[in-house]
Amino acid sequence: MARKVDHAAAAAVAETAALVAAHPRLRQRVVAPHPALAGCDDVEWSALPGCLVDVPVVLRGLVDRDAAEMAERALGWLVMSGPMSISATMPAVVPYLLRLTADPSIPRRNELFELVLVAAALCAPTDPGNAWDLAVSGPEEDHPERALCRAAFVADAAWVRRLLADGELTAALHLDDAERASLLKAAGLQRARPLTA
Repeated sequence: MARKVDHAAAAAVAETAALVAAHPRLRQRVVAPHPALAGCDDVEWSALPGCLVDVPVVLRGLVDRDAAEMAERALGWLVMSGPMSISATMPAVVPYLLRLTADPSIPRRNELFELVLVAAALCAPTDPGNAWDLAVSGPEEDHPERALCRAAFVADAAWVRRLLADGELTAALHLDDAERASLLKAAGLQRARPLTA
């Protein structure tokens, strides 16, 4: 039986290779990296299922004005396993993504914030009583990356608050109530609705 090809992982490898070919300096560890990337070289990225690329190279590319567009494209393939699902790498990337997006000097900040919003929406737990939700998203037990992603958002809830308080960022993307609520819920910041009599 032929093994199923993971197109997202293959695309992430190809995009990262193109990024490194165009910007080989990104392979070098930086003595004083961008503060948002502190610790990224210490993560065991290769231990994550399906993570076949040097993630710190991609993250370093996001802060480099010349490499940012290519790095963002590589990151998109890396953290998404399909059009409606996050990969096992997304939870480990969320802390860096939040910190980078909070910095107005980051070249493709708006696009990174869009990726944050996608992560928040797609890590929502599946409603086991909703047949449509189950058909589209699959049962929770089959997607441990969603719970891990929610945990990453909760651990960095202060950064989520900071992003939502950034009027320039939210206005640039015309952030709507549903997107705001999704991000708040992912970070465990959504207030419980009062009980009605």
